[in-house]
Amino acid sequence: MANIFINDRIRLSRQQLQVKDANGKWTTLHYQQGGLDGACAVYSTIMALLCIGYISKEDVGIEESRKPDKRTTIGKLLSHLLEEQGLIRSGYFLPTMAKELKSFCTNLDINVHSKTSNFKEIIKAYVENDTPVVLHIVNNDFSHAILAIGTEYDENEYLHKIFCLDPGYAINKSSYWNCVIDTSRNNNGEFPFWCITDDNKSKVEIRSILAIDWRRAVD
Repeated sequence: MANIFINDRIRLSRQQLQVKDANGKWTTLHYQQGGLDGACAVYSTIMALLCIGYISKEDVGIEESRKPDKRTTIGKLLSHLLEEQGLIRSGYFLPTMAKELKSFCTNLDINVHSKTSNFKEIIKAYVENDTPVVLHIVNNDFSHAILAIGTEYDENEYLHKIFCLDPGYAINKSSYWNCVIDTSRNNNGEFPFWCITDDNKSKVEIRSILAIDWRRAVD
C-alpha cells in the first residue's frame, strides 16, 4: 500500500496552494518563472523560504511590484537573488546558493549534499521532517531546480516518488504538486529517475540537494 506524506506547513485551500508566511498570513506558495525575475534555483529557494515562514508575501512584493527593502537582512538577500542574480543564464549551482544564504542569514540551517548513493534516504528524511528541499536535476539536455514538498513510500519505508513544485510550469489549483520524480525503479545508467510533469517526462539524475530550515537552538 502506498503512503503519501506532504509537508505539514502547506495547505490546499479553495483558492490555491498556500503556506503561512513570516507575518503569519496564508499566502501563495508556488510561483512560476515570469512572476519573479529569477533563475529556477532562485524561484525554488524563495518558495523554500516562504515554506518555512522566513519571508513574507510583502517581502517578495510580487503583486505590488515593489523592490525589496535593502535596509533589512531579508531585503538584502532578496535584492541579491532577484535583482542582482535574477538573469543567470548558465544556471545557479546549489553549493553557491548555500554559501550565499549562509552569508546573509545566520539564523538559517543550510545543508547542501552533492551527488551520493543515498540521496533518496536523505531527501525522504528532510521532507518528512517538514524541511523543504531544493533538488538540482540534470540530464543531457537540461539543468533545472525544483522544490521537494512530499513523498510516496511503501510499508517498508521505501521511497517511490518525490512530489515537487516546479517553477517552470503552472500548477493546478486542486494539486499539491506539479512535478513528480519517480524513484521506484532501479534504473541503471547515468539518469536513473523519471521526472514527470503535465507537459513532459525525461530521465534525470539528482545532482545535488539544498535543505533550508530555521536554525534550532541547542540546549
